[in-house]
Amino acid sequence: MKKLICILFLVLACAQLSIVNCQLSITRERVFTGAGLYGFMNGGADLYLEYEVYRLTNRDIEYKGEKYTVDIYELPTPEDAYGIYSMNVFRCERADTLDCIDCLSPYQLQAVDGNKFISVVFPSGSNAAKQLADEVLRQYQPMKGETKPAIPKALIDKPPYSAVVKYLRGPLSVSAASKSLSDLLQEIPYKGVWFKAEKGGDTYDAYILFAGTAEKDKLKEKIPAADMVNEGETFLYIRGTEKEEETPDYGPFGF
Repeated sequence: MKKLICILFLVLACAQLSIVNCQLSITRERVFTGAGLYGFMNGGADLYLEYEVYRLTNRDIEYKGEKYTVDIYELPTPEDAYGIYSMNVFRCERADTLDCIDCLSPYQLQAVDGNKFISVVFPSGSNAAKQLADEVLRQYQPMKGETKPAIPKALIDKPPYSAVVKYLRGPLSVSAASKSLSDLLQEIPYKGVWFKAEKGGDTYDAYILFAGTAEKDKLKEKIPAADMVNEGETFLYIRGTEKEEETPDYGPFGF
């Protein structure tokens, strides 16, 4: 009798899974690697390549009557995945509430799982599409709590991280986050930067990672002692001030 109940349970579970899968249809699927990203993103791939994206799977799907575009970017590390994610999220209606790193906005759900950055776009913006976005995400990425990025606790000790902390991988991402920090890091090799800007202010915290002490010491020579928060063998934690952009002097005639 117990054996029969178990078999019945498995049959019902499989049937339910089949119903869910039947409600999802892929209308188009494409995979891009290396230079192929340039063609797909119309020249906007430079930032993604800075984070060393090596594979993109793009799918147009229909799920329970709603249309979605799902993009899954694969990167070398969870930090890289979080980094490109952090450059794409801004104002979240919901952030980091599902035991994972995610950001829900009016037309998109973005998330990080291990070394993958996932984007789920629902162009209709309807409440129905928004409510189903989590289900769509988990159809392709189970979100099993893969290895999370090593965000320094000294910089921020608890979520939400989304739209608060960025991981900067190179000159493009650094210059997009802070002109002052970009100038400071000119000609100094670094592995990456954890970055948090003060809301409504002009100061920022930067946790800069290095391959060795020589590069770190070179940067220390350029930083006032008052700006240094902490340091280790291969990191430097600083608090900087964003410089005001100089207004060009056009002279009395305005040109």
